[in-house]
Amino acid sequence: MREVMVIKMEWKDSYPQTKKPSYKELLDYFLPPIRDLFVRFDDEMQKRFDVHNKYHKYLKTQGWTYGYGRNYNCELLKVAIQSDSFLVLGVTVEDEASLQRALDEAKRVYDNGFEARYADLCEKRRRNQIERAKNRTAREKAELSALLETVESTKLNQFRWCKKVSRRDLQRLYQSEANGMIDDVLLDEIGYAFYARCKQSKEILPLLEQGQMKCHHCGSVLYATGYASITQCECGYCYTYREYRRSFNANDMPAHRAQPIFDAFMEKWPQSKEPPQKMMLIDWLIHAFHVTLMSGEKGRSVCVNLIEGTKKQISDMILTLAYDSGV
Repeated sequence: MREVMVIKMEWKDSYPQTKKPSYKELLDYFLPPIRDLFVRFDDEMQKRFDVHNKYHKYLKTQGWTYGYGRNYNCELLKVAIQSDSFLVLGVTVEDEASLQRALDEAKRVYDNGFEARYADLCEKRRRNQIERAKNRTAREKAELSALLETVESTKLNQFRWCKKVSRRDLQRLYQSEANGMIDDVLLDEIGYAFYARCKQSKEILPLLEQGQMKCHHCGSVLYATGYASITQCECGYCYTYREYRRSFNANDMPAHRAQPIFDAFMEKWPQSKEPPQKMMLIDWLIHAFHVTLMSGEKGRSVCVNLIEGTKKQISDMILTLAYDSGV
């Protein structure tokens, strides 16, 4: 049987500038021995130098290359892809020995002031952010002064967001259940507070995403006339889209990644008529918060959308409710 020779296309021909390869496609391009070397190199870059393969650039001579750094302005090195190897700092990596040489070269470049360069870039970025924040604050202050010449200050950007539930009230509710007699009044207060906050967010967020606002005083839907310009309601109150959106976010209104949780509670609460049903639904919501806390996901926990306090304060309380039967 005659052996068929497979000719491997050059990297830049396989993936021209208009076709950016995924990480999987990059790995699939390599022959198995080279793929293993690249995966090890990739792992060592993260472990040793805390740099990541995220900064892809297309070069006419080499095609898609892979920058290892902490941001686009602080690159440690670049990797070029070849049909039977990959190139790092002048070293063609094709076997164990060349992989070690490439890692040694990476260490040499890293030791030659990489951390100092990164710290300097971070400091410059911090100073730039401070300067931009000062300029923005001054500009917005001047804009607000101009706006207040045309409207009453008591009717500009006066928001009424539904209140969060206090941690103390939740603990009191669970204590009453543990004692065998649920506090019905407190149960309704907490349940309706959760419901009202979810409902308000559900009504307002879709409007904001379409450049609209809902008056917090009469409920009319308003079409924003601009990002920072005044939109006036017939009832006399007026808003700027910028401050409306900022206030929505600053007040941690329920939305985004946990929306299914909030929607489910909002749907089921009106259907819950008896205290045991209501308590089970609130307990389901607290359990959902517990699950998100235990997931280890970075970012602000969804429990701050409905409960007063910092993430740590709420987390401590929820863990107590979850594991301490006596509350």
